[in-house]
Amino acid sequence: MKRVVAYIAVLLFVSVSYAQNTDFNKHREEMQQKWNQHVNATQRAYDDFRDRLNAAYAERMKTNWKTFQLRAAEPNPEKPDPPKPVVKDNDKPVPTQPVPVKEVVKPMKPEIPQPVQPIVRPEKEEPPHFSFQFHHTPCEVHLQNSQTFTLPDASEASASNAWKRMSETGFDIVADDCLRYRERLSLNDWGYIDLAKTVSEKFLGKGANEAILMQIYLLAQSGYKVRVARRDGRLVALIPFANDLYGYSYLYLDGERFYLMDDDKNDGPCHVFTEKFKGEKTPSLCIQTEPRFEDNPTSPKTFSSIYYPAATAAVSTNRNLIEFYNSYPVTGQWNEYAKASLSSKIKRTLYPNLRKQISGKSQREAANILLDFVQTAFKYRTDQEQFGYERPLFGDELFFYPFSDCEDRSILFTILVHELLNLDVIMLHFPGHLATAVRFTEEVSGYYFMVNGRKYVICDPTYIGAPVGDCMPQFVSTPAEVVFVYE
Repeated sequence: MKRVVAYIAVLLFVSVSYAQNTDFNKHREEMQQKWNQHVNATQRAYDDFRDRLNAAYAERMKTNWKTFQLRAAEPNPEKPDPPKPVVKDNDKPVPTQPVPVKEVVKPMKPEIPQPVQPIVRPEKEEPPHFSFQFHHTPCEVHLQNSQTFTLPDASEASASNAWKRMSETGFDIVADDCLRYRERLSLNDWGYIDLAKTVSEKFLGKGANEAILMQIYLLAQSGYKVRVARRDGRLVALIPFANDLYGYSYLYLDGERFYLMDDDKNDGPCHVFTEKFKGEKTPSLCIQTEPRFEDNPTSPKTFSSIYYPAATAAVSTNRNLIEFYNSYPVTGQWNEYAKASLSSKIKRTLYPNLRKQISGKSQREAANILLDFVQTAFKYRTDQEQFGYERPLFGDELFFYPFSDCEDRSILFTILVHELLNLDVIMLHFPGHLATAVRFTEEVSGYYFMVNGRKYVICDPTYIGAPVGDCMPQFVSTPAEVVFVYE
C-alpha cells in the first residue's frame, strides 16, 4: 500500500512539474518574442531617425557653400633656448623667498563626444570583412567592396549624393565599429579622428575626396564637431579643438577656430558647408588614458642619475605609441603632455627602482632624487637642434629620442612627482624657459610661489645640480605664468 501511495505521489509531482515547466517554456517564448519585437521596433525607429537626419543634412548640403578666408597656419613658436643646460656652479645656500606670479592657467576638462543615437546592431550580424592596420595594430570593420563610391567632383551636389549614399549603405555600423575601437584602444579625441582618417584612406584612397568625406561622415555620426569644405577644387575637413594648434591653417565659424586637417598651411578662400550636425561636441587633445596599441619594443636603453647612481633603469619604448605621438599636433599647452603620463610599459621598468630609492626619505630628499634623475639621466639639445622646430615631448618620448630640453624634462618631472610622491605639482613658464614647482606637505625651504594661498617650491629639471628650492638666477625676479596640470 505504501508503495502505491508513493508511486501516485511521484506521478503527481512529475505531472505538476511538467505542467509548470511547460508554462515556463511558453512564458519564456512569449518574453523572447516580445523582446525581439522590441529590438526590431527599436532598430526601425533608429533607422528612421538616422535616415531622416542624414537625408535632411544631405539635402541642405546641396545649397551653395559659404566662402570664408583661411588664415595661414601659425608656426610653432620659437623659443630662445640656451645652447646648453644651465649648470649650478656654486654651493651658495638657497634663500627662502617668494617669486612673482604673472598669470594662472587652469587645465581643461574635455567632454567625450557620443553618437547621436546608439547603434542597434543586428542579432546575427555578418563578420567584419575589411581589415587594416592602425599604428600597426590590427583592426576590422564592416565594410565591403560594394560600399565603395566615386565622386565626379568636389561640388555641393556630389558631396550631398555621397553623404546620402553612405547613410543608406551601412556606414553607420562602421561608425559604431570605430566607436568600439575607441573604447578598446583607449583612444582620445585625436586618436579617434586619426582612426576615422586611417580607415577612410585605407578603404577609399589616401587624400581622395571620397576618403575625406567618409572621415567627416564617421566623425559626425560619432558626435564630433566637423565641417565639410572645398579648397582648390578638393574636399577638406575642418575641425575645431579645445586647444590651440600650431602648423594648421584655420578660419572662424561662429567665433570658434576650425582647423584645416590638411598639409595646406596657406591662407586663401575656402567654401564651407556650415550646417551643424545634431549633438556635436568640440574635440580635445587631452589624453586621459594610455592608448593601447600593439607593442613593438625598442632595445632597452639605460638611464641613470649622476649624483644618485642607484636610481637607474633600463627602459624600452613602444615604437607604435611613439609613432602615434609623432603624429600629434603641436600645442603650447604643456599640461596636456604631462596628463598623458607614462605608458604602463615604462612604468613597469622605471617605477620599481625609483620607488625603492625614495622609500623612507623625506619629501625633500625624495624630490631631490627624482629631480637629479631628470636633470642628469638625459642628454640636452634644443628642439631646433634635434627636430628643426619646436615640439614638446610626451613622457615616453624622452626615453626614445636621444635628446630633450627644458619643456620635456619639466613634463617628465611633473609626472614622476605626481605619481611617485603623490604631491601637487605645477609648471612655471618663464620667458623662454619651463620649470616646475611642488606643493610639499612638509616644510621645505627655497624659492617659492604663492598661488591661491598655497605654497609651491621651485624645482627646475634643467638647472643641472640645483637642488629642490633653487631657481636660475635670471628668473628670480621674473614673473612666471603658472600652469596647473591636475587641478
